[in-house]
Amino acid sequence: MRTVVNSKRGVFDPATRLMHWLTAGLMLVVFVLAFSIDLATSRAAHTALLQLHRSVGLTVWLLTLLRFAWRHFAKYPEWPSSMPQTMRVAAMATEYALYALLLGQPILGILQTNAHGDQVNLFFIGQLPALIEKNPSLAHQLLAAHEAVGFSLLGLITLHMSAALFHHFWRRDDVLTAMLPGAAAWRSLESRAEHASAPAVLPSRSIHSATPNSDRSSN
Repeated sequence: MRTVVNSKRGVFDPATRLMHWLTAGLMLVVFVLAFSIDLATSRAAHTALLQLHRSVGLTVWLLTLLRFAWRHFAKYPEWPSSMPQTMRVAAMATEYALYALLLGQPILGILQTNAHGDQVNLFFIGQLPALIEKNPSLAHQLLAAHEAVGFSLLGLITLHMSAALFHHFWRRDDVLTAMLPGAAAWRSLESRAEHASAPAVLPSRSIHSATPNSDRSSN
């Protein structure tokens, strides 16, 4: 369940925001490396890009585990009051689907690597032990599953980004700004903007000033 934190409108805690944007950046690197592998002009470049792709993918896996554990201790801001229940359920379903794919995809990658007869060289520091033996037939199946999950991840991330922009520009609620790196600063700016745009309240005139002076009379 989401509870209010920091303010009435709420923002995500700094650790949650840091891990969210770090995951987003690493996933961008993962996809760039994945689509660059087949563009390599040499065998050495192909191998380097592939090992970097695997290494960054495992980093995302570790970070996702940390995020999943942290979410059980962090206090998340409440949903906007105007957000329908069906939209909240869809948002939670998308969130957990992303967690599931982010945790499962690197495992598929490692298993495919081992079944192909290779090992993961983690950031060129050392090779991780193989989890399964070489199996070309299984490697082909795991590669197909890895690619399918990859495109599913890309679709879910696109949906997630589109929903955030929809909330910000169409619904004009706080879903996106609550996760921004400078969320507290955004809240301050929004508060100032709202205060500046509020109509000024004129002081009420007293009854005495509104009535003619009885002491004044025409002669």
